[in-house]
Amino acid sequence: MSKATSVYKVAILWRGDRATRAAATPQNNRYRRIFEELEASGIHVEPAIYADDTIDEVRRQLLAVDGVLVWVNPLDDGLTRAKLDPMLREVAEKGPWVSAHPDVILKMGVKEVLYRTKHLGWGTDTRLYRTTAEFHESFPAVFAAGAARVLK
Repeated sequence: MSKATSVYKVAILWRGDRATRAAATPQNNRYRRIFEELEASGIHVEPAIYADDTIDEVRRQLLAVDGVLVWVNPLDDGLTRAKLDPMLREVAEKGPWVSAHPDVILKMGVKEVLYRTKHLGWGTDTRLYRTTAEFHESFPAVFAAGAARVLK
């Protein structure tokens, strides 16, 4: 069956554990509206819960879809994407579209992209502290100025 007559399949990937993976449905998670909107557009969507110990299962699942929407923070409660990113690269090389591709995330520098593009009009008084020492040296004066601050 050609793509013109078939339904595209997309997986939405987020971090969890085996129990979350086993219980996941399109309705019982914080991404349910994304599931609803994609399904309304005629796209089949499935949850793909990732944990380092489920990497082989997740890889098989992702290789069977047309695209993957990735919602995994680079650092989350001490967890990293050290195992996930190579697997996502492998999946992308074999065909499925991966968003956000790990190489794109690395290039963006996670939140650094907000700092580097603040001049484009969507930014605000954004600052970048590359080291803890730089933060300790510069932030107290910014904080003392009294303006609202968001730290990321």
